[in-house]
Amino acid sequence: MIETAFRSDDLPREERFERFRGMVREFYDARSEHAEDYWAHERYLQLGAVQVSHKRFLPMEVHRTPTSPFASGSDIYQISLVQNGIVRTEWTERNSVSAVSPAGGLYVHDPARVEMSAFHVPAGGEPYQSLCMIVPKSMLALPPARVERLFGRRVPVDEGFGALLEKFLSGLTADADSFGPADGPRLGTVAVDLVSALFGHLLAGEDAVTPESRARTLILRIRVFIQEHLSDPELSPQTVADAHHISVSYLHKLFQTEGTTVAAFIRRQRLEHIRRALSDAALRGMPIHAIAARWGFPNAADFSRTFRATYGVPPRDFRQQTLGAVRT
Repeated sequence: MIETAFRSDDLPREERFERFRGMVREFYDARSEHAEDYWAHERYLQLGAVQVSHKRFLPMEVHRTPTSPFASGSDIYQISLVQNGIVRTEWTERNSVSAVSPAGGLYVHDPARVEMSAFHVPAGGEPYQSLCMIVPKSMLALPPARVERLFGRRVPVDEGFGALLEKFLSGLTADADSFGPADGPRLGTVAVDLVSALFGHLLAGEDAVTPESRARTLILRIRVFIQEHLSDPELSPQTVADAHHISVSYLHKLFQTEGTTVAAFIRRQRLEHIRRALSDAALRGMPIHAIAARWGFPNAADFSRTFRATYGVPPRDFRQQTLGAVRT
């Protein structure tokens, strides 16, 4: 994926805040009591038309400038997962309405409606931290007038679509190196489907979400479920279908659009986990059959045949070749 980053540590101390301030000057005027010794780390991942960022910085305020492009409206939504700190947001065009966003929730905003945001953390605490996603309004299947009802509202991330979106954002930023350039737009599609389903659910308007979007979101939920249960040797299309209250035939129909079968997807994911484990020098002393059993292959002979058919070499030879190359 296309990734950019800003690290204040890479700059002389006297330039840090001004450089950081310059990054947002087109849209906001930034102020901070820590300007003389500012600290900020930010990463941006481009997923096609969707952008995901991980931000950590010292407390500050941003005020929309009169010349901001947002003054005439915006065509994006910003979804923020506050991980540490509190954000106070004001919409002066709405009679100075304000909202306080503590950590542990998702929050939706339209940047064009935000006049000021103040980022705070407890005295002596860790820097403010959040995960943010920018999504074009045109990519969602809900009218802006309805989405506006979500602004400033706390969305819990311990269950439902909020939990799915939180897992997606956290996993993506933690494991970005696993994805290539071509994966960005695909991940952007997943992100849009999740946000669309989340908004529709929150607005009690699932019927406003297209059937195609609901199907893709269901597939994502099924993929997450499979990943979480790969170690269960009883995992099968039937158990997956039962867990999601759908028929096995409908489950197979969903995966036809993915170009694979449910069983093949489960098998491939298990083999990939085992392949990585066999390449890990820290697990050199763990027997191969134990690693295979850990990831849902209790029969050593069946596992060996499946591994060789997939990767072209027996698992023992693969381990020796890989760890030998690492030593070299």
